[in-house]
Amino acid sequence: MRYSNPMVFLAFFITFMILPGCAALNTFQKQGQIRLEGLHGPVTVMRDEHGMAYIYADTIDDALMAHGFVSAQDRLFQMELTRLFATGRISELAGEQAVPLDTRMRTLGFLRNARKQAALLNDESRMFFERYLEGVNAYIRNHSDTYPLEFKLAGISPTAWSVEESLAVMYLMSWNSAANIDTEIITQMLIEKVGIDKAREIFPININPDDAARTVDSQNAPHTATLDLGFMNAPDLYDYLDHSMLQIGSNNWAVGPQSSSNGRPIVANDPHIEANILPGPWYPVGIIMPNVRIVGAGIPGTPGMVIGRTNNIAFGVTNSYADAQDLYVETVDPKDPMRYLEGPSSIPFTMLTETLKIKDKEAKGGFRTKDITIKLTRRGPVISGAMPRLETQKVISMRWAPFETMGPRIGVDGILTAKTVYEIREALRETNFIMLNFVFADTSGNIGWQTSGKIPIRSSGDGTVPFIVKDSIDNWTGWIPYEEMPQAYNPERGWVGTCNHLTVSKNYPYYYTSFASPTFR
Repeated sequence: MRYSNPMVFLAFFITFMILPGCAALNTFQKQGQIRLEGLHGPVTVMRDEHGMAYIYADTIDDALMAHGFVSAQDRLFQMELTRLFATGRISELAGEQAVPLDTRMRTLGFLRNARKQAALLNDESRMFFERYLEGVNAYIRNHSDTYPLEFKLAGISPTAWSVEESLAVMYLMSWNSAANIDTEIITQMLIEKVGIDKAREIFPININPDDAARTVDSQNAPHTATLDLGFMNAPDLYDYLDHSMLQIGSNNWAVGPQSSSNGRPIVANDPHIEANILPGPWYPVGIIMPNVRIVGAGIPGTPGMVIGRTNNIAFGVTNSYADAQDLYVETVDPKDPMRYLEGPSSIPFTMLTETLKIKDKEAKGGFRTKDITIKLTRRGPVISGAMPRLETQKVISMRWAPFETMGPRIGVDGILTAKTVYEIREALRETNFIMLNFVFADTSGNIGWQTSGKIPIRSSGDGTVPFIVKDSIDNWTGWIPYEEMPQAYNPERGWVGTCNHLTVSKNYPYYYTSFASPTFR
């Protein structure tokens, strides 16, 4: 039913329906209508037997607002925890024991940099976030009687979301998919304990299974195949050789029409992001509009989808493990501990003070505050003392490409309206915040694979070992051109696929990563 009364303009209703067999246990409203200010037209939400929401709307603006609203209905407590984690506020919930975690998150600076990203967004990209969050905030504002029980048990209440906080969650998801910083921490600890020569013997080696043969430079490459761990006398060194991350992995593939039984391309995706936890990290949803139908999954607290299908395309992701992180060994000026050296140049640390709010039943109002100081160099924050297992007396700073490659667009939003694999490719050109392998196909029979993110070109040619700062020359000399990023379109073999393995060949002209899953995957 459409409403023409100007008194209710921009305040249409969401109509909720439940399909037979739906077993949703939540206390929020599942049937009938909810008046939602900000809608430009009526919206219908239908839930299937698993409780998954399908949103029927006339415009993408209304669909995004409804997407935010139903996300909050289903996942508000999960979203709140993720936001607290990403912005360094877990101590508001967990007290003193969470202070090291909050210190780490504030040091890394997801929210600090999200503010910079938010200021750069163009009108279209900002509206993409704002419409989604209008739906989230409408639920928070008007439906406190249906908040999940977890809020009462935790003694907290949700507050309105901002674009900056949603972007911070986006950065958190990207950070959690990265791994090279762990490699560099392990490398640094090994170098400090056993020296560079012995540490080099167990540096990672990665092989692209498409390479028929791979030669190893005995002078410069790792010797994993003939490794002798006899020198590993210190038991704690074994702690740094944890390869649990390599025991799991995602996979995706696309098969061209010539290899399928019905003559149409096939896309399959199995992203292993802690799928055994409840609620899971993915939020599945369907969005149906007059000209497009989108069914897929995204991250609660952020709009859009990174896995799914539309009328025209299907797409899925795995982690590419592209190395977008570097650690730097800094030298403190011996004449002034508030400065660091770049050769003969003495530069003041940038000092930031942030205030933690810590749950404390003994304090007035149940909370106390604590100021923490964050140091930054020109490369990024000083993380020694903040990162687990980085047990060093050296001053180590961290640099991360997404913080240096912000632009007016997020990129992945363009996938939702793409009609061909080539339009997906152009959307991913601006997806700089995360390093993923996207595979996709379109209804014309085309298939493709494209990696996202901007990867630095390093003067050292490798990013496995933390870089010792000796002068002011930047060791990041540029970015791998997008046209030269790992990719394939309609290859002769008729399929593309990735499984967290090393996807670049031995002839690839740039260093891409030293952290990849085993070749056999």
